[in-house]
Amino acid sequence: MPGDPQTATATLPELTAANAVFVTERIAVGGDLSPHFATARTQLDELIAAGITHIVDLRSEWSDEVLVQTWAPEVTYLHHDVDDAGQVIPAEWFTSLIEWVDDVLATDPKHKVLVHCHMGVNRAPSAVLAILIHRGFGLRDALDRIRTSRPIAVIDYAGDALTWYLQRTGADSKTRANLRRVLVRWRQSHDLDAIEVIRAIRSQTSPNSRWAVRLGPDDPETLGKVLAEAGEVAVGLTVDLEPPELGQLDEVLFLTSAGLTGRALVVGPAQQVETGEWMLPVMITELFQPVPMTWPAAVADWLAERGPNPLLISRDDYRTMTSRQALNRD
Repeated sequence: MPGDPQTATATLPELTAANAVFVTERIAVGGDLSPHFATARTQLDELIAAGITHIVDLRSEWSDEVLVQTWAPEVTYLHHDVDDAGQVIPAEWFTSLIEWVDDVLATDPKHKVLVHCHMGVNRAPSAVLAILIHRGFGLRDALDRIRTSRPIAVIDYAGDALTWYLQRTGADSKTRANLRRVLVRWRQSHDLDAIEVIRAIRSQTSPNSRWAVRLGPDDPETLGKVLAEAGEVAVGLTVDLEPPELGQLDEVLFLTSAGLTGRALVVGPAQQVETGEWMLPVMITELFQPVPMTWPAAVADWLAERGPNPLLISRDDYRTMTSRQALNRD
């Protein structure tokens, strides 16, 4: 069995931007990249600088694989998804994960692995618990190490990780009873309210931004043809810059001189092309005939001055342009 515990007292790399912590010299645990692309790029750069060569994403609801492949193709990415719904995580899921991690760490002593889920509260800490006890850490030591490194780790699937370990090692009844007692006592003395933890994390999360994108007079028809031919597909919008506030699933409103003509969601960071312009990938959610309206002052000024595209719009202006009255197209 691998001997990570021998290096347990080594000084671990410190991460300040990334939503992750090292629990050993070669294993880190945490949450996902920021939905804001500029911040996400900074976080990924920091992870790579700290030596992360492999990333395991446990989310069933999303994946950062495209971002990582775009910005850091040298990083190996495993999407080993699982729900976070309080279900029992099967032994097979842990087995395939541990075998993959074992192979990665054995291939090259410089390899380092980040295991993450969305918030780094349950799925990733539970997976890392399985990795640690498999690699020779005692159960209590592994639990303490995870909680000390990441105080928000509830480790809700610790019981499933322990069940996997006991089955894999063929533990006898006495060992099974002792280790389950250790887990129960640890939970009793290290209780965390998962709901409160998640609520606190969400309270610190910035809401998605809203954007106005100015289209040319022929662009709505072109976009309509793309949708008719290909259905739901990401399309690239030509913009002037990549705003630092831009984020995954930000909402975009399509504006022309004739009015509001559609909506979309941002599905990736803007990419600069040879002309110096930027291509913003979006998924169109709605296209319609232009709806004439009286623009909010900031939007009207931007349109009149042909300001840089796209425009970050306030929540009040967004509500004004998307209200039922404004969008009444009957």
